[in-house]
Amino acid sequence: MKKISSILYGICNIYFCLFAIVNGVILNLHPIFKENGLTLGFLEAGELGWTMYVLFAVIFTGSKALAFSSHFALRILQIKYVIEMIETTKYELAVKVFELLYVVFGGKKKTHTEVMARAEMLLPIVITDDIQQSEKDEILATAVHMFEREVGIKVYTPTIIDNDYDADLWLYRVKPTIAHSYFDRYKLYLRQEGFSFKVIEEDIAPTCEKILSRCANPKTDSPKEQRRGLVVGDVQSGKTANYLALMNMAYDYGYKIVVLLAGMTDSLRIQTQKRTDKGVIGAISDTIGDDIIYCGVGEYNEEHYAVPFTNQANDFAKFIQKNLNAAISDFNKPVVLVVKKNKDMLESVIKQLQSALKDFDSRSILIIDDEADNASISTAPAGKDPTTINRCIRAIFNKFPVASYVGFTATPFANIFINPDDSDENFLDLFPADFIVQLKAPGNYFGGYKVFPHEDSDELPRPLRLIDEEEENFLPVIHKKDVAYPALAGSVKEAILSFLLNCVVRTVRGHKTKHRSMMINISRFNDVQDRIYDKVAEYCEKLRRVIEQTDCYPVDEFIRNVDMKALYDLYMTDDFYKDIREGHYDEEEDESYDPVPWEYIQKGLYDEIMQFEIVTVNARNGKMTSQKEGKKQRFDYEAYEKTGARVIAIGGLVLSRGLTLEGLMVSYYSRNAGAYDTLLQMCRWFGYRPKYKDLCRVYMTQINVDCFSAVLAAVDNLK
Repeated sequence: MKKISSILYGICNIYFCLFAIVNGVILNLHPIFKENGLTLGFLEAGELGWTMYVLFAVIFTGSKALAFSSHFALRILQIKYVIEMIETTKYELAVKVFELLYVVFGGKKKTHTEVMARAEMLLPIVITDDIQQSEKDEILATAVHMFEREVGIKVYTPTIIDNDYDADLWLYRVKPTIAHSYFDRYKLYLRQEGFSFKVIEEDIAPTCEKILSRCANPKTDSPKEQRRGLVVGDVQSGKTANYLALMNMAYDYGYKIVVLLAGMTDSLRIQTQKRTDKGVIGAISDTIGDDIIYCGVGEYNEEHYAVPFTNQANDFAKFIQKNLNAAISDFNKPVVLVVKKNKDMLESVIKQLQSALKDFDSRSILIIDDEADNASISTAPAGKDPTTINRCIRAIFNKFPVASYVGFTATPFANIFINPDDSDENFLDLFPADFIVQLKAPGNYFGGYKVFPHEDSDELPRPLRLIDEEEENFLPVIHKKDVAYPALAGSVKEAILSFLLNCVVRTVRGHKTKHRSMMINISRFNDVQDRIYDKVAEYCEKLRRVIEQTDCYPVDEFIRNVDMKALYDLYMTDDFYKDIREGHYDEEEDESYDPVPWEYIQKGLYDEIMQFEIVTVNARNGKMTSQKEGKKQRFDYEAYEKTGARVIAIGGLVLSRGLTLEGLMVSYYSRNAGAYDTLLQMCRWFGYRPKYKDLCRVYMTQINVDCFSAVLAAVDNLK
């Protein structure tokens, strides 16, 4: 038996000598071996021989032989890994990169930029240099997508400054006993709206909890508890979803009355009322009391969860007049009021709440002030009576022994300069004395330096297109309300053509029923906006007629028309459309876009131009209005839910405050605004642009670009 073992041991030694000789050759020439059909069987045989070698080495030579054989084992495993790496699919390589990312980051969420940078560093560890760069890019993209899908994109937790470190204890003491029925159904609604589970559970929910915990305890035994705070977020970054979440959570914890201050225009109040109907009330507010139509949070079990004291058709004063027999004390459910910042409306709220306070079972009120820097702050000199809107808001707040005021804004420059030293404790001002919360936008937010260059950079980001102020028919930035507007400037025409092209591209990508909008903001005067409307409508009608007659022509005939030639040249030669023409991969979205050839564009022009709507948005009526058959009609995105709207909105100040243009793709902006908050609020093009970010374009002058870059730098410093 011992003799047989010695023979086998000798065979193992010979086997390994031969294997050691070819070891270096394999390491250096492994692609050749692969190309000639060598398989892993050779290495598997090596592993078998090593196993036998170890066995007999232990028996006959002890630990030294074992250590020596381990060296061979390591070399075999190295060789096997190299050849496995060649034969492994790109997907499996991506999995290896993902696993390394997970280990390096400890399973924690990071921004897309951080994940991409680290993945590029790790890539050489698991792939060889002899594969195509395109394959490396594909492996990299797949690995990053895996990480962001499994772990998530980092959404920065909010920064909080508070006056009382123990202020949040009341909420966490009672949290285990709270049913959270309002907030739970709001989370279901957010999921239905496309919000990811991670964003809801790891961003919106904890953020709102932190805000509410710093508000007054609605069930406190103290005779008086009032708190004032401010929530700061980026323009178009999702503040609405956060304050609707806060309202629902406030109801769960015992607040009975919520007053939502919704801007200064009818269009903004109506927009906010619609969102409140879906996100809080659970029914279209106009239908409650008649043939109720459930929506949003009410669709899950056909119930409305809050009693509206305003609806889409009527602000508070009109609503009360039409419901004289209704009083707050008639309702057991919590109450919500969506109110415009208007003297008459706010004074009506003060009067009604005062008269009902003695009967209604609530000592508490939550006031949420959307765009809290707009009109809410008193501009009166020190020692003088406060301005009207500020006085009214303070009156509502101070009438309740338990009250919380939470302002939401993207431009807090004015709020932080409110006098913090209130001398009258019974009439507190709105300075956020108790807390300030800074929301931080996630990595897929389209804004800031993705649109504007840094102050020290001369390179323009891709979305920007400079306007030449010397071009013919350019409307001077500074002008009077009787200025003539004889024709559209060439850059305005180009912007309209760009919007038309982008509408076609979105439809080609399968987004046929998605809303698309364009904004023209070049004058604050209503009369001038009407003149611009006429010229834009005239030009779009001209395009419609030409496209109707020529869209089926061969390209060389189609472009004989000067406008169609401009359209063709814009798409085929402008660098902005290079990625669209050729197809591209968006790393942030992890989305590949197929090339869109001109043939697809020309084929889709007529269907898109036929759906164009031109509207004005101004303070004359506070609504988006279009003209059909000589009559002004209110424009409403909801009327186009089945087809998707294609709208060009012309306006001034109303466009610059809170109003959301759905699917905004092209913005034409030329205004003279010096205040930082005014400038930043005009950035309606900021926000989330899923699957059409590459179609977003902003036209503006160099002076405007410089101003916006300076504002962004100031905001960074403030934060």
